[in-house]
Amino acid sequence: MRLLAEGKSFEEIAQIRGRQISTVVNMVADLVEKGRLEYQVEWVGEAVHRQTEEAVRRLGSQWLKPLREALPPEISYDEIRLVVAFVRKAEAVR
Repeated sequence: MRLLAEGKSFEEIAQIRGRQISTVVNMVADLVEKGRLEYQVEWVGEAVHRQTEEAVRRLGSQWLKPLREALPPEISYDEIRLVVAFVRKAEAVR
């Protein structure tokens, strides 16, 4: 959380911590879901966020693979995971 607050990218954090980028993204997504970190649309971009959020609301957030198959190939699992965390957090608040 400190490194994100300092403006570091996921790639930079992965390098600093000696982790894979996907590991860092999963840790961030978990923090977002638990309400310990505020989701940032900039992490994925506005267009990717909108498309992915629509797919999550239509198909559900339980599994990533159906979402991946329903979305354009340029949207990564990491981006999907972050948006899923955002949607799950939003649904938990309701």
